[in-house]
Amino acid sequence: MKRFILINTLSLLAMFVSAQDFASRFLAAHKSDTNLSCVTISPKMMEEILKNDEQKDEDVLQIIANLKSMQMLSSKVKGKYYYDDALKVMHKNSNRFEPFLSFSDKSENCQIMIRKKNDAIIELVMLIHENTHFTVINFTGTMSSEFISKLAGSMKQKHS
Repeated sequence: MKRFILINTLSLLAMFVSAQDFASRFLAAHKSDTNLSCVTISPKMMEEILKNDEQKDEDVLQIIANLKSMQMLSSKVKGKYYYDDALKVMHKNSNRFEPFLSFSDKSENCQIMIRKKNDAIIELVMLIHENTHFTVINFTGTMSSEFISKLAGSMKQKHS
């Protein structure tokens, strides 16, 4: 009986922990939606990708070592609908997330939100709406503001 209770408790804890990040919450709210696709990349996979990169950046390798996961949700249709819905989820969880950066132009909107624990950034959520496309990029782990600034800078350069 104790074993049964322990297994059930651990299972519930695992479900609770896995549903903590933004991407999991958003996906759970749209679980029957076939327009959304999700890709999860582990730190090990990110390291493997970087091993093939000729210009290895030690700072980037250190950042990746501190990440737990990266999830990317995307849809090629109904971009505005998903973006607005994601913003609603953000606003519902405004006690967890704080704005870091946002920018928009005629065809694109981008919001970067962060979640902190004891002054450490433990989650980054990037919401992107471009024409009919929608993307969420969700990093979990320990991140520095320098990493986020580099990421934001690369997004701005891409769309300048």
